[in-house]
Amino acid sequence: MLVLREPSSARTCPPPEVVQTYRATHSYPGALYLLPSDDDEKDRLARQHQLYKTLFGGRIVFPTIAFSPTAEVLDIGTGSGIKPFRLCPFNALNDFYGIDIEAKLFPAYSTSSPNTHFSVGSATKLPSYWTSKFTLVNQRLLILALTKDGWKRGIREIYRVLKEGGYAQFVEIDSKWFSGPKTAVHVEFLNNFLETKGLDLQCCDHIPEHMAAAGFVDIHTEEVTVNIGEWAGKLGQEARDASIGALRGMKGPVMKAGGMGYVRSGKEFDRKMDEVAEEWDRTEGSYRKLKLCYGRKPSSST
Repeated sequence: MLVLREPSSARTCPPPEVVQTYRATHSYPGALYLLPSDDDEKDRLARQHQLYKTLFGGRIVFPTIAFSPTAEVLDIGTGSGIKPFRLCPFNALNDFYGIDIEAKLFPAYSTSSPNTHFSVGSATKLPSYWTSKFTLVNQRLLILALTKDGWKRGIREIYRVLKEGGYAQFVEIDSKWFSGPKTAVHVEFLNNFLETKGLDLQCCDHIPEHMAAAGFVDIHTEEVTVNIGEWAGKLGQEARDASIGALRGMKGPVMKAGGMGYVRSGKEFDRKMDEVAEEWDRTEGSYRKLKLCYGRKPSSST
């Protein structure tokens, strides 16, 4: 009797391994930041910047500052560097500094103005030679980057690098979302996931006390409501795209953590994000809060 056998190579060869690839992220040692560093994220940040400017009534600088021609401005977590160019009315004269843990999004040197300076570094350990250097320090949306202790250290560093009489301003998003049940489930998962990283989910509410502890005075807070979804018109659609883009950007970290019991595959993650965005579109009244805080480093004479 003739017995046909499979070739040994067919019996022993394992199925091809499926290699998961995710978007490029930062390469800074020890940093927690969860969002990507790629061209898509650069575009999202540019659109988000314009959205936030509109929501705050066109304002970029929130305290009243009389910028001298020699005033210098620092933008922490600068990303693509879009914000420093717009933080002062004396663009042709003032020097602007941007610092970030990743240089991938920095503008090309050939297209940068000679008065702009970009460097790689941490918000919690700014260069020692920057002490008492800046008239304004801007920091925005580091909720996905700093631990609770990191916020305290970062604000103390900002106080150090400000000139006497200089201002620091912060804009952060509230971690609470208001929409339908799919959003509620995702927010619960997201908050649990971020807590495992030690991030301060309500940093927007803790910044004023950290500023006061660091020595800031004249601390001011305000907030705006960010309506999200197609029901809210053009701004609602822009807010939806900015928010869902950030949530989609966390796919890599979530999947590398095994899905945290929330999803079993990248495709399932994508489907859940589609469902959340659709829920915002059809649930009138979906919104988040965007919160602002600024304060002044006192002069020794006051």
